[in-house]
Amino acid sequence: FLVQFKSCGQPLHCAMANFSDCGKHCSDPYCKQQDLLPFDCDACGKAFCAQHFKYEAHQCKGRGAKDRRCLVCPLCDEALPWGDEAAIFEAHMASGQCKPKKQEKPRCPVKGCKEKLTFSNSCNCGTCGLKVCLKHRFEDQHDCVPPTSCRRSVGSTFITQLKRLAA
Repeated sequence: FLVQFKSCGQPLHCAMANFSDCGKHCSDPYCKQQDLLPFDCDACGKAFCAQHFKYEAHQCKGRGAKDRRCLVCPLCDEALPWGDEAAIFEAHMASGQCKPKKQEKPRCPVKGCKEKLTFSNSCNCGTCGLKVCLKHRFEDQHDCVPPTSCRRSVGSTFITQLKRLAA
């Protein structure tokens, strides 16, 4: 590429555009390509071209220290080491450390109602103390049994409520 600067039609200076002093050579021993925008490896600190900047592409020895990837068990939400997904999950389940979380939200105890009870759509009945959905919050909408003052009948009311919940 030849650049000519003219003043009054006369060439003043002829120069060759040269970028040999810009950029760096790839640190891969078989590449050594000069790159204007090289990538610096954060593990080993060497400069690489676009083809060799990944840890695997230049066999980086420091890649394990910087790699923070992990697998998460879908059953128990435990962090597992990175690698072959199927083999790691199988070993995790066989080790006995995988304890699945079973946290289903409670449902309305009224027979035939399948509404999940959350903070915003449930209330405790003022008469019997049973936690029900908003549709069944009134006493005539659920089997409301007011507690009595005798301890014996309170115990039987608790057993009755457990029987209703089991049904």
